[in-house]
Amino acid sequence: MSRYSTEAKYKSLANATAEMIWVQKLLTELKIPHPCMARLWCDNHGAKYLSANPVFHARTKQNEIDFHFVRERVAKKLLEIRFISTNDQVADGFTKPLSRVKLREFRNNLNLVCG
Repeated sequence: MSRYSTEAKYKSLANATAEMIWVQKLLTELKIPHPCMARLWCDNHGAKYLSANPVFHARTKQNEIDFHFVRERVAKKLLEIRFISTNDQVADGFTKPLSRVKLREFRNNLNLVCG
């Protein structure tokens, strides 16, 4: 596992966490119920472990603010980070060219029906 890849994925987790906090605050202001613990999916084991285990902190000195931001949310049980295989990323249908089989799977996941 490359250090750069883990750091890049962790930076993405920090950005997604900030966006998720904004959405939760918006939902609260609109009085729309939502779970206290948000869930993010990540396809990088290193980034997932880094969010839960402070031992890995020494490897990411450049990302210290991101580390503390995400780690604090996880420690307070306001954020859960789960692993998802790269092959199961639903967002790929919006961002990458797909084979016919993957396109059908993506379409089915979104409950889209072709007429």
